[in-house]
Amino acid sequence: MSIASDPRRTALARACWLAGLLAGLLASAAGAAAQAPDAERGRRLFHGELPLTAKIAGHTSALPAQASRCVNCHAAGSAPPPSPSAGASSASTSSFGPALDARLLLQDARRRGGPPSRYDEAALCKLLTTGIDPAYIIIPASMPRYELSPADCKALWIFLTRPAR
Repeated sequence: MSIASDPRRTALARACWLAGLLAGLLASAAGAAAQAPDAERGRRLFHGELPLTAKIAGHTSALPAQASRCVNCHAAGSAPPPSPSAGASSASTSSFGPALDARLLLQDARRRGGPPSRYDEAALCKLLTTGIDPAYIIIPASMPRYELSPADCKALWIFLTRPAR
């Protein structure tokens, strides 16, 4: 007897399918909820509401906190503006660096004349700390090199690659 001809087996198969679907949806929601605090921390780091320690390549002195904000040179894609109480200004529409978002970071692209490459969390962290992009091209010395904890780097990655709202 086939499953299709046995109503009990058909009902059981449907119940198992629905249970699997529900479990997947719950896991997805839990993952998104777990990333929400990281995305908020990433937003605060990007906009300078939390300090970032950084130096210009070849220099030993740390930059002032105001000078090391990501938003000074990059717009954050579709990111909401910083909270007014933070006093951090956002990048203008003519940012020095590219606007950073999932579309830019996650697609294969030729950057700075190199071969096509794409970012992942490790590549972004390497770029921010060493100045070497995913295609092993050294970025301009004018971009600071940051001292980031793995948690802060992950928070920035989650913030920058979150789905557009």
